[in-house]
Amino acid sequence: MNADNKELLCSKCRKRVSYHICKHPEKTIIKDTEICYDEFYGICDECGQEIYVPGLDDYNEEQIENTYREKKNLIKVSQIKEILEKYNIEKRPLSRLLGFGELTITRYMDGQLPSKRYSDILIEILHNEQYMKECVEENAEEVSKVTVGKVLQAIDNLEENKKATSMAEKIALYIVCTRENITNLFLQKMLYYVKGISILFNDGKSIIPEPCEAWKYGPVFTDVYEKYKKYKKDEIVLSVSSDYVEQLLTEKEKRITDYVLNTFGIYNLWFLKDLTHCEEPWINARKGLDEGDACHNKMSDEVIKEYFIQMDKEYGLKKAEGVDAYVSVVKKKCTNLIEYN
Repeated sequence: MNADNKELLCSKCRKRVSYHICKHPEKTIIKDTEICYDEFYGICDECGQEIYVPGLDDYNEEQIENTYREKKNLIKVSQIKEILEKYNIEKRPLSRLLGFGELTITRYMDGQLPSKRYSDILIEILHNEQYMKECVEENAEEVSKVTVGKVLQAIDNLEENKKATSMAEKIALYIVCTRENITNLFLQKMLYYVKGISILFNDGKSIIPEPCEAWKYGPVFTDVYEKYKKYKKDEIVLSVSSDYVEQLLTEKEKRITDYVLNTFGIYNLWFLKDLTHCEEPWINARKGLDEGDACHNKMSDEVIKEYFIQMDKEYGLKKAEGVDAYVSVVKKKCTNLIEYN
């Protein structure tokens, strides 16, 4: 929480002042359950007295309620919103499909605490599309055919997103489901560096055998790009069960992927785009082309292998410090390579 340099009226100073947000630990009781939480409050920068900050009380109440729900394993309002978006359905039709009273979901969205039984059903459909499909099939007559069609189409789309046959698709799905703020273009950069770096940890063989193309914004795995292109520049948001994600990769493949995310993945998308433009595999695949030219030339697996093995010899890419050194040197060599905020 922060004040974002805004000003508010201080009752003691009798004028508008800047302020900052503080917090302290608090306790309260809800239905015989003790709730520990951080209470946020505003402090006037001039007199040091507490100042009323609009919306802060609501935020504190939300924190209390969410903490209680977590303790009792009850679904949160934000999760119910996620269900509505996930299945492309409105509140009343959802209530009817689940066999609830017509206004039940509306009341829950307004803050009413759900019963444990109803909460468990909602949590189940949040994470299990097949269970939602069973609910639709059982109660299809309770809603319109249009609603049934929209929900079933949403489920089909979700199932399609889960299908991952190639290693590039599996690693892409693992990244999207275990990290936040992953866009399609950023994902492509991570896949490329997983393809290259994994050679160093896997006896000279990449864990991504599929080729990538030398597009103008850097290396691209076309099947993965097509799968997520509907998100454009926005974050890719999927609802996939943790069990499914867990079995996508071996422990070794996860370690390699996480290593790339924790080293190359700390840089901005556009910095990574420029970084790949300074590297031999991308340059080699685009000989005779200007930087902005469209291109679907395949990047040579052999060139990628030789390049990363050589860079490992020079900088020690199997360690985070080696990656930092490599990026630092390349940044000095390439005048167009700057770190973006």
